[in-house]
Amino acid sequence: MPRPHRLLASGLAAALVLTAAWLAPGCGSEPAFDASVEYTPESLAEELAFRVNTLSPSARTAEKKRTAPAKTKAAPGFVPEPASKGESKVQTKKGESQTLDDVLDDIEIKARRIRSHPTAEVFKRMAAAIAEDSKLEAKDREAIVAKLDEMATAPAP
Repeated sequence: MPRPHRLLASGLAAALVLTAAWLAPGCGSEPAFDASVEYTPESLAEELAFRVNTLSPSARTAEKKRTAPAKTKAAPGFVPEPASKGESKVQTKKGESQTLDDVLDDIEIKARRIRSHPTAEVFKRMAAAIAEDSKLEAKDREAIVAKLDEMATAPAP
Protein backbone atom coordinates (compact mmCIF):
# COMPACT_ATOMS: atom_id res chain seq x y z
CA MET A 1 0.00 0.00 0.00
CA PRO A 2 1.38 3.43 -0.81
CA ARG A 3 2.14 5.70 2.11
CA PRO A 4 -0.83 8.17 1.80
CA HIS A 5 -3.28 5.25 1.84
CA ARG A 6 -1.74 3.86 5.03
CA LEU A 7 -2.00 7.24 6.74
CA LEU A 8 -5.61 7.59 5.63
CA ALA A 9 -6.45 4.04 6.78
CA SER A 10 -4.80 4.50 10.18
CA GLY A 11 -6.47 7.91 10.63
CA LEU A 12 -9.89 6.45 9.83
CA ALA A 13 -9.27 3.52 12.18
CA ALA A 14 -8.30 5.90 15.00
CA ALA A 15 -11.39 8.04 14.34
CA LEU A 16 -13.60 4.95 14.37
CA VAL A 17 -12.17 3.76 17.71
CA LEU A 18 -12.60 7.20 19.30
CA THR A 19 -16.16 7.50 17.99
CA ALA A 20 -17.07 4.04 19.29
CA ALA A 21 -15.62 4.85 22.72
CA TRP A 22 -17.50 8.14 22.83
CA LEU A 23 -20.82 6.54 21.87
CA ALA A 24 -20.48 3.57 24.24
CA PRO A 25 -22.69 3.75 27.36
CA GLY A 26 -20.99 5.44 30.26
CA CYS A 27 -18.33 7.09 28.18
CA GLY A 28 -18.31 10.78 27.48
CA SER A 29 -21.01 11.82 29.95
CA GLU A 30 -21.41 12.16 33.69
CA PRO A 31 -23.51 9.45 35.34
CA ALA A 32 -26.76 10.68 36.84
CA PHE A 33 -28.23 8.98 39.89
CA ASP A 34 -30.67 9.71 42.64
CA ALA A 35 -28.81 10.35 45.89
CA SER A 36 -31.71 9.03 47.95
CA VAL A 37 -31.11 5.47 46.72
CA GLU A 38 -27.88 5.39 48.68
CA TYR A 39 -29.66 5.03 52.01
CA THR A 40 -32.25 2.66 53.42
CA PRO A 41 -33.43 2.59 57.02
CA GLU A 42 -31.67 -0.73 57.50
CA SER A 43 -28.36 0.48 56.03
CA LEU A 44 -28.47 3.60 58.20
CA ALA A 45 -29.18 1.46 61.27
CA GLU A 46 -26.16 -0.66 60.39
CA GLU A 47 -24.02 2.45 59.95
CA LEU A 48 -25.30 3.83 63.26
CA ALA A 49 -24.44 0.60 65.09
CA PHE A 50 -20.97 0.54 63.55
CA ARG A 51 -20.27 4.17 64.43
CA VAL A 52 -21.55 3.77 67.99
CA ASN A 53 -19.21 0.82 68.48
CA THR A 54 -16.28 3.01 67.44
CA LEU A 55 -17.09 5.64 70.09
CA SER A 56 -15.35 5.59 73.41
CA PRO A 57 -17.56 4.40 76.29
CA SER A 58 -17.71 7.90 77.77
CA ALA A 59 -18.95 9.33 74.45
CA ARG A 60 -21.86 6.91 74.16
CA THR A 61 -24.33 9.13 76.00
CA ALA A 62 -26.73 11.47 74.25
CA GLU A 63 -28.09 14.43 76.16
CA LYS A 64 -29.60 16.37 73.28
CA LYS A 65 -33.40 16.31 72.95
CA ARG A 66 -34.51 14.83 69.64
CA THR A 67 -37.95 16.45 69.44
CA ALA A 68 -36.93 18.92 66.72
CA PRO A 69 -35.58 17.98 63.29
CA ALA A 70 -31.89 18.33 62.47
CA LYS A 71 -30.60 21.53 60.95
CA THR A 72 -31.85 22.21 57.46
CA LYS A 73 -30.81 24.73 54.83
CA ALA A 74 -32.87 27.42 56.56
CA ALA A 75 -31.58 26.66 60.06
CA PRO A 76 -28.58 28.45 61.53
CA GLY A 77 -25.48 26.30 61.62
CA PHE A 78 -26.35 24.39 58.44
CA VAL A 79 -23.26 23.08 56.67
CA PRO A 80 -23.86 22.50 52.93
CA GLU A 81 -22.83 19.31 51.17
CA PRO A 82 -19.21 19.50 49.98
CA ALA A 83 -18.75 20.39 46.32
CA SER A 84 -15.56 18.39 45.84
CA LYS A 85 -13.71 15.45 47.35
CA GLY A 86 -11.03 17.76 48.72
CA GLU A 87 -13.61 19.89 50.47
CA SER A 88 -15.25 16.73 51.80
CA LYS A 89 -11.96 15.51 53.31
CA VAL A 90 -11.45 18.88 55.01
CA GLN A 91 -14.96 18.74 56.50
CA THR A 92 -14.42 15.14 57.59
CA LYS A 93 -11.15 15.96 59.36
CA LYS A 94 -12.71 19.02 61.00
CA GLY A 95 -15.95 17.40 62.02
CA GLU A 96 -15.13 13.91 63.21
CA SER A 97 -18.02 12.63 65.31
CA GLN A 98 -16.92 12.51 68.91
CA THR A 99 -20.18 11.83 70.76
CA LEU A 100 -23.37 9.90 70.26
CA ASP A 101 -25.19 13.21 69.68
CA ASP A 102 -22.86 14.00 66.76
CA VAL A 103 -23.42 10.56 65.25
CA LEU A 104 -27.20 10.85 65.68
CA ASP A 105 -27.19 14.31 64.06
CA ASP A 106 -25.39 12.94 61.02
CA ILE A 107 -27.64 9.87 60.76
CA GLU A 108 -30.76 12.04 61.16
CA ILE A 109 -29.74 14.25 58.24
CA LYS A 110 -29.16 11.17 56.08
CA ALA A 111 -32.45 9.59 57.17
CA ARG A 112 -34.40 12.70 56.22
CA ARG A 113 -33.00 12.38 52.68
CA ILE A 114 -34.82 9.08 52.18
CA ARG A 115 -37.88 9.93 50.10
CA SER A 116 -39.23 6.41 49.58
CA HIS A 117 -40.79 6.27 53.08
CA PRO A 118 -42.28 8.85 55.46
CA THR A 119 -39.63 10.15 57.84
CA ALA A 120 -41.35 8.77 60.94
CA GLU A 121 -41.42 5.30 59.36
CA VAL A 122 -37.71 5.55 58.49
CA PHE A 123 -36.84 6.20 62.14
CA LYS A 124 -39.19 3.44 63.36
CA ARG A 125 -37.61 0.93 60.96
CA MET A 126 -34.15 2.04 62.08
CA ALA A 127 -35.19 1.58 65.73
CA ALA A 128 -36.49 -1.92 64.96
CA ALA A 129 -33.23 -2.84 63.22
CA ILE A 130 -31.14 -1.45 66.10
CA ALA A 131 -33.29 -3.31 68.66
CA GLU A 132 -32.43 -6.58 66.90
CA ASP A 133 -28.71 -5.79 66.55
CA SER A 134 -26.67 -8.03 68.84
CA LYS A 135 -23.38 -6.18 68.21
CA LEU A 136 -24.42 -3.35 70.53
CA GLU A 137 -24.51 -3.53 74.31
CA ALA A 138 -28.02 -3.63 75.77
CA LYS A 139 -27.83 -0.18 77.41
CA ASP A 140 -26.50 1.40 74.19
CA ARG A 141 -29.21 -0.33 72.18
CA GLU A 142 -31.95 0.94 74.50
CA ALA A 143 -30.59 4.50 74.47
CA ILE A 144 -30.35 4.58 70.68
CA VAL A 145 -33.84 3.11 70.22
CA ALA A 146 -35.22 5.76 72.60
CA LYS A 147 -33.52 8.54 70.62
CA LEU A 148 -34.76 7.12 67.29
CA ASP A 149 -38.29 7.00 68.72
CA GLU A 150 -37.93 10.67 69.71
CA MET A 151 -36.83 11.48 66.15
CA ALA A 152 -39.81 9.58 64.75
CA THR A 153 -42.22 11.79 66.69
CA ALA A 154 -40.40 15.05 65.87
CA PRO A 155 -42.24 17.35 63.46
CA ALA A 156 -41.05 17.51 59.86
CA PRO A 157 -38.85 20.49 58.97
